[in-house]
Amino acid sequence: MKDQAPSDVLLSTVLTRYMHQHGADLASSDSASRGVDLWNEFFGPRATVAEVTIPRQEEFMKWLAEREYSDGYVRRMLGVGKSALNRAWKRGEITQVPFVELPPIGEAYPHYATRDQIVRLLNAEMPEHIWAYFLVRLCTACRGDAARDLQRFQIDTEAGLVHLNPAGRRQTKKYRPTVPLLPALAAHLKTAKPEAHLVHWHGAHIKSIKTTWRKLRKRALLPAWFVPKTVRHTLATWLRQRGVPAWDVSGLLGHHAGGTTDTYAKFDPTYMGPVRQALNEIIEDLGKDVPRLRALLGVTVGSPCVTLESTLSTPSLEVSGLRVVGGTGFEPVTPTMSR
Repeated sequence: MKDQAPSDVLLSTVLTRYMHQHGADLASSDSASRGVDLWNEFFGPRATVAEVTIPRQEEFMKWLAEREYSDGYVRRMLGVGKSALNRAWKRGEITQVPFVELPPIGEAYPHYATRDQIVRLLNAEMPEHIWAYFLVRLCTACRGDAARDLQRFQIDTEAGLVHLNPAGRRQTKKYRPTVPLLPALAAHLKTAKPEAHLVHWHGAHIKSIKTTWRKLRKRALLPAWFVPKTVRHTLATWLRQRGVPAWDVSGLLGHHAGGTTDTYAKFDPTYMGPVRQALNEIIEDLGKDVPRLRALLGVTVGSPCVTLESTLSTPSLEVSGLRVVGGTGFEPVTPTMSR
């Protein structure tokens, strides 16, 4: 394709060529593919590039908003089409492309849940894969796509770490950090089916939970503003309320990327120590009122010391990269402990 007029080129052609020629190289290829699908669904298969006018773009944004997509998500989906059009123009395939005006970034997500709301969510009846999804998000404070993508090989039980960004995947602006492996998630690994993805439907990778989520939100009597990412924002809020340093919380959330030296910091036994301890305390506290979480933890929550519910005659026990210590709680396994 060379020097084509915008009125002679189908928008669907530009979008399809973008994904086939460039989409596979994108770290956020899944998001780009979803964006292409939404553009094609709204504009239709016969719309030309010239028809992507500002009024039509505004109608597109309104259409996306009516589907309950967040402002940030709408902006990302608009950006996919803009990138596809600009790429075609830069490569000389089209003589001119319309200007795609992205909506403003907007304010940070303002909501965080109460403890009662999180308890109601975790106690609500839900499919096994949705429970696994929220457990991963609760134990890592990760984003939804990172939770759905998480596979067993990304979890280093010996070092007690969860590599949210798998080897070979290029980092995006939504940085996926390496975070501590908490006992609740470690216990889930031992009891869950040995599928590659921790969040799966009969072994198949889960791409979205939107349909199930709407039913679950009503079942748990949660407000309309409560969306899955509310869990992440709530954890960040609770961690700061517990005095965890802002830098540690930022690292857990992937809001900053470490340099070359920091690559080795995660193997320090004290890596994210305040975050590890505070998250454990949060999960143990929730376990007091969430039987499924309490059973998974395998601890007597609320007792003067942390003990295993099962018979334990030895003073300490290593569990998936962590050590349960008689009256002191959890601590990371050092190389000496591993031996």
